[in-house]
Amino acid sequence: MMIADDTDEPLQPDLLPKDHAEAMQRFEAIRTLDPAALASLGKQDLLLAWWSFCWLEAALHPDDVELWPEEVADALPLAAEAFRRYEAGEIEDGEYYPAEAVHHRILHEREKRQSPQPQPHQKADSSET
Repeated sequence: MMIADDTDEPLQPDLLPKDHAEAMQRFEAIRTLDPAALASLGKQDLLLAWWSFCWLEAALHPDDVELWPEEVADALPLAAEAFRRYEAGEIEDGEYYPAEAVHHRILHEREKRQSPQPQPHQKADSSET
């Protein structure tokens, strides 16, 4: 299992979505696949979707899938396939438990809050014209 070092450099940067739009695109690409189609996905394609889902739903944990809200029911087949591969030894701990994706999402949200927001255009007061 790979462990992050103190530089905060991602260990799996190719699996991290750059933003919400990319995460949604990756997840949507597999969302409607049936279990057989998910089982036939290559490892990289499965992990791209899995990490993107975990990035989008950073508060959810793979071990608590039976407690996930109904709103994410579309992700249950993906979660089942990721778990199947994890149990079979086809994906590693750090791939099945993508803490790096969750951490990246938290940093992404923090950066969004800290960046200056554009001010809405305001009309001049009629007394100023």
